[in-house]
Amino acid sequence: MTPLCELARKYETDKGGQHFRYGGGDSDTNHNYTPVYHAIFGEDRDNVKDVLEIGVHAGSSLRMWKEYFPKAYIVGLDINLDCMRYKEDRVDVRMADQNNPAQLTRVLGAHQFDIIVDDGSHERSHQIVSMQTLLPLLQDWGWYIIEDLGTGPVENLKSLMDAVPDGFEGEAIKITGGLGPKVQPHEWLFIVRRVHNHG
Repeated sequence: MTPLCELARKYETDKGGQHFRYGGGDSDTNHNYTPVYHAIFGEDRDNVKDVLEIGVHAGSSLRMWKEYFPKAYIVGLDINLDCMRYKEDRVDVRMADQNNPAQLTRVLGAHQFDIIVDDGSHERSHQIVSMQTLLPLLQDWGWYIIEDLGTGPVENLKSLMDAVPDGFEGEAIKITGGLGPKVQPHEWLFIVRRVHNHG
């Protein structure tokens, strides 16, 4: 179990930790994303300065990211006013509809992020709107990640893949080892990064 898996268990987020707890209550799903995230981010933890997560729920993963990235400012984005209560030191929560580009632009301005995670509505059309609106805010070396893309064949992600703007490239990552029927036998993460031309 990675350090990030341990933090997922500590803060009861369903991103990992191999437990059926989520936001202070029981859950039937554990996604097992945290081993992948730790493999990607582990060596750069001290260099991450700004993280955005769409979808706040009980604030569990915001607190996980805060402890995992000790120098980062964490921004949570949600449509639910009640989520504003999860603000704390180094954690900000802002209200916006992820399917509304004008709202996203208004609440985030020109803020640049090292990591953006979409754990919001899980509606494909909303994911596309958010991705196309927010990718310009991604730092040159940054990571844009869309969670909870289902357990079907990779072909089901074609609309998402086709929507990746010029200058970026997307990759579907198969996630295995999750707990619960919603994530069997595997599910997908979608990761988008800037295209870097060398030479």
